[in-house]
Amino acid sequence: MPHQKSREIPYNYTSADDARIIKFLLGTTAWYTLEKIRYQQNTKPLIKRFMRFMGDMFVIHRNPYVFQSLVEKISIRKTFLQGLNADLASIEQNASATTEIQTIAACCREYLKTLAAELIHENKKHQRIKKALGPIAGEDNISFDPFALISHATDATDWRLFLPIAVVWPDKEEQVPLLLSGIRDLGYHAIPRGAGTGLTGGAVPVRKNCIMINTEKLNRIIGMETECYKSESGIPVLSLEAGVITGDAMKFAETKNYVFATDPTSSWACTVGGNIAENAGGKTAVLWGTAIDNIFSFRIAVSDGRLLEIRRVDHPLRKVLPEDLVQFDILDVAAGNVLKTIFLTGTEIRTKGLGKDITNKALNGLPGLQKEGTDGVITSAKFILHKAYECKSTCCIEFFGQDMDEAGRVILDISKTFINHGEEALMALEHFDEEYVRAIQYKVKAPKNDSPKAVLLIDIVGHSAVQLEKGKQKLSELLKPYTNTFAFFTESRQESERFWQDRKKLGAIAKRTNAFKLNEDIVLPLSALPEFSNFVDRCNIEEERENQQSFAWQVSTYLEEAEPLADPEWLEAKIPAAKKLLREFLEKISLCGKTNLQQETHIRQLLKDLMTLFRGYAKVCGEINMIYQETRSHLIVIATHMHAGDGNVHVNIPVFSNDREMMIRAMETADTVMDKALELDGVVSGEHGIGFTKLKYMDPVRIERLAQYRKEIDPEGVMNPGKLSDMEVPNQVFTPSFNLLGLEARILHHVSLGDLALKISNCIRCGKCKADCCVFYPQQNLFFHPRNKNLAIASLIEASLYEAQKFRSTRFSFIRHLEEIADHCTICHKCLKPCPVDIDTGEVSIMEKELLETRKMKHTKLITATTLHFLESRSPVLNAAFRNLAIRFGGSIQRNLAGTLSWLARKTDNSFPVPRLLSSPIPPACSRTLWSAMPPLEGNHTVLAIPAEPSKGTVFYFPGCGSERLFGIIGKASIYILLKSNLSVILPPPFLCCGFPAKVNAKKEMESRITLRNIIFLTQIRETFGHVTFSACAVSCGTCREALLEQQADAVFQTKIVDVSAFSMQNGFPAPVNRRFVYHQPCHDSLNGNAENLLMTHGGNRLITTPGCCAEAGTMSLSRPDITAAMRNRKEKSILSIQENQDRETTILTNCPSCIQGLGRHSRYNIRARHLAVELALQAGGEKWEDELQALCRNAEVIHF
Repeated sequence: MPHQKSREIPYNYTSADDARIIKFLLGTTAWYTLEKIRYQQNTKPLIKRFMRFMGDMFVIHRNPYVFQSLVEKISIRKTFLQGLNADLASIEQNASATTEIQTIAACCREYLKTLAAELIHENKKHQRIKKALGPIAGEDNISFDPFALISHATDATDWRLFLPIAVVWPDKEEQVPLLLSGIRDLGYHAIPRGAGTGLTGGAVPVRKNCIMINTEKLNRIIGMETECYKSESGIPVLSLEAGVITGDAMKFAETKNYVFATDPTSSWACTVGGNIAENAGGKTAVLWGTAIDNIFSFRIAVSDGRLLEIRRVDHPLRKVLPEDLVQFDILDVAAGNVLKTIFLTGTEIRTKGLGKDITNKALNGLPGLQKEGTDGVITSAKFILHKAYECKSTCCIEFFGQDMDEAGRVILDISKTFINHGEEALMALEHFDEEYVRAIQYKVKAPKNDSPKAVLLIDIVGHSAVQLEKGKQKLSELLKPYTNTFAFFTESRQESERFWQDRKKLGAIAKRTNAFKLNEDIVLPLSALPEFSNFVDRCNIEEERENQQSFAWQVSTYLEEAEPLADPEWLEAKIPAAKKLLREFLEKISLCGKTNLQQETHIRQLLKDLMTLFRGYAKVCGEINMIYQETRSHLIVIATHMHAGDGNVHVNIPVFSNDREMMIRAMETADTVMDKALELDGVVSGEHGIGFTKLKYMDPVRIERLAQYRKEIDPEGVMNPGKLSDMEVPNQVFTPSFNLLGLEARILHHVSLGDLALKISNCIRCGKCKADCCVFYPQQNLFFHPRNKNLAIASLIEASLYEAQKFRSTRFSFIRHLEEIADHCTICHKCLKPCPVDIDTGEVSIMEKELLETRKMKHTKLITATTLHFLESRSPVLNAAFRNLAIRFGGSIQRNLAGTLSWLARKTDNSFPVPRLLSSPIPPACSRTLWSAMPPLEGNHTVLAIPAEPSKGTVFYFPGCGSERLFGIIGKASIYILLKSNLSVILPPPFLCCGFPAKVNAKKEMESRITLRNIIFLTQIRETFGHVTFSACAVSCGTCREALLEQQADAVFQTKIVDVSAFSMQNGFPAPVNRRFVYHQPCHDSLNGNAENLLMTHGGNRLITTPGCCAEAGTMSLSRPDITAAMRNRKEKSILSIQENQDRETTILTNCPSCIQGLGRHSRYNIRARHLAVELALQAGGEKWEDELQALCRNAEVIHF
């Protein structure tokens, strides 16, 4: 009988079982030899040693941090290798060592010998690569860093096999063919890589010695052009580089009133080069097709060093039809001549009757398109643009009932009824089923108590309001016969965006299985959708039935061996009754229908009855409950969503990757789905690609045609080796898994890594966090968006577990690498909102810093520590000294040196922080503080300022450090506009910090002291003014608002915490009228993103926003000036892009004191940063408003509390 233990290899925190690991590392013969000796006498200790050896090898193979530590630390490497050699020697010299054992030991020794050579020569390999490729791309654009390697080891699937040996980021198109030629000459392989959002493993290295060519620096949108070959007016095309994020291309086209139609769902992160390589499409494919339909031309670098251009001839400005003959010319860019012409019929591009189809990989030898990076690197492209529809409305349709029949008929009717004739049309039909309805906690719009069976989102468009209304009426009439279908139309763009937010949350389906799922897409004829939907329904019902039956069988097995803590004879008497309950349950389950299965009617009753029967037997009840939770969590569920207009169905099966039985069952289910798709005359992929996850479903003839094409264009096999060719890869790949029990769980808990692992465990690697991330800026080598960071954190947790178990060490030395990851975060929390599984990387970064601080591994620079001490201190003497010496005098010196030594800052790294601090001049602080306008007061005094007119309310204003000590003018302006709004103002004592800087620097004790002090002060102020009803608690800083919310200041004052400028305007303060402002939205926005609406509503003003972080990030500019300098470069470009005339001063409004500092560093471009409160004060009081404030506060009352 086969050996039952499939996971004896230690340090294996992955989905791979022993067989997969040993076959991969040592070969199939070694595995079967090992299985053979299991049945020989006295071999168990030897097998255990072999398994330990394999555990070591597998960790080193997959974890770049462990590998790097052995490369860098020679003494540790020597000790490590000596230990392994000694282990193998003891095995070989063992008296019971048979020929088979000697054979396996020889395999291990050979593997170890190769590994030792790699470790010793790794640095030379890096030097060789840099020497060859550095002159082409620049050494700064080549990385061997573990962070870069682990970020490129997988894509959105999380499958992986090999680590790349290097990552190269070319920043010019002409570098790419030279890089490929250089890689070929080095004897290595190349893999093109965009954003890493692929869903079939297309960019995952499945061979060793692969160098990733990352195109994210090729991200320039060159602009719109007009190609004149089709008509006199010409064709509008968008020219861009391959690394442009799709969403950016779409936004650019939108500003020109056009539509960029190649819009896959992952448009927030995916790149246009990847879209071409996958022939991707999205929700507008129903109207305009996929990449192949919209491409005008593109360029691709191939392995022999040539740059080719592929041009579509006589583009008809519509998607390809079955009867079309499509022509592409292939040109050599350098020579300028046509090398070849490719002709394709419409049915060669797509199987007749299907809306999408990417299974014909060869496409008669057409380079690049749907080749998945197996023939070259796409570098730039031109896409045709479509005239935007002026009017749009979104319709949300909810389907109810017991099955999908009605939904399927509705989708088919809609597709037949709405045929594009250039008037009213459907631009998107996106569907998701009841599994997603539950997963995303969908809010039902229909007046129904139950949840919908499915939801369909439709964008109806027209070139006029009349056409749009006609489309809505047509759809409403079509739906009238369907009694279980409810439709809801939007009336505004904002409402449409809210409807579509649900579609963007579908990644949450994998949350329950720690973010792993089998993610497939198929394409079906529209007429087959109802049958396929019912097939999925039946599969889910039977999986539910089998899962519930499994629970009963497992409980029955457990009761045979159950041992209570006491009174075993009494328990034994209850077993027959329990068996009877189980038998009755199994009979009911075998016959019951879908409703009772899905509502868990019988299984919940069974659990309740068992708990009643075994009441008092805590251990038995606990074990049965655990069996229930474990069994139910391993339910196989097929969830589907689709681009309903073209029959492209996405099939997702969430699964625990480390559960071998569940994984096997999930894969069998996926096979069943694929078989059904083919049975219904569909195909196995419409846009995700084939990669290695779907290769087994491909027609062998088509695979062979692709292989022949690859031999012609890449005879040396440089590009993406093993992809779309090696059938064994799916049996070798693995995914990390932290569903850990026992010792590993206790280790994580001991070092507080368990909470960190839990925080990131649900990451589905979708890249939604990338778009707004302050530390993702390819031009300055910032690639620290949360998706990449989560991959690196998981790798470091794995390395720490290995270190603790292998070396029995509690040093956890690998944790030190967390500091670089944590430092690359402004704690802006922008990543939380788009994240489908609610990961707050700001919180994660603070956790990392606290962990490092606890273990004394965190480095706090002297200048940062001194600043934090200043912010905490309430000493008037210390505050005056620090302000005069450090802020004013030190700032003056910094400004003078920054003007002359900024070149030095650019040439130093973070190990020399002082020159880095000179990269840009800091703006001067205000000459006087907030308190210069107030009567003298002491530490336990509060101030009550009363307006000149009768007061209509009372506001508590918390200025915070930035508006009080650094830029006192902000605090004074805030008080002025409140008083001029006829509001009484109560101020706290001087020098109160909100505590946010201490929190983000992981100074927990300091934060705790500040928080407690604030709570005491605020509570006592409230008690002093117990007779007052507060209208608001006002702030002029976003981080103060966040901190006060955590400190529950809103509960103390029994009112809301508001932005001072917004509250003043809402209470009658005169706003500017019909002005045009340049505005910077802070990362920590006290206006919650409502600045544009606020200034438009109050005065009809127009805002031009400058995107991006100000790059000050509080104390980050002191701690990591290297990071903030890179961020500042991004902001600089953003500002210059909207600045009309650099000779005239441009004022940028914001509502954050720290941003005033950050924006003020751009003064050399004639930029003036101004707080919104100050702008309002100037607007109402002119240049003399401070004098007026002085007069208003002359009689302010100082109150001791």
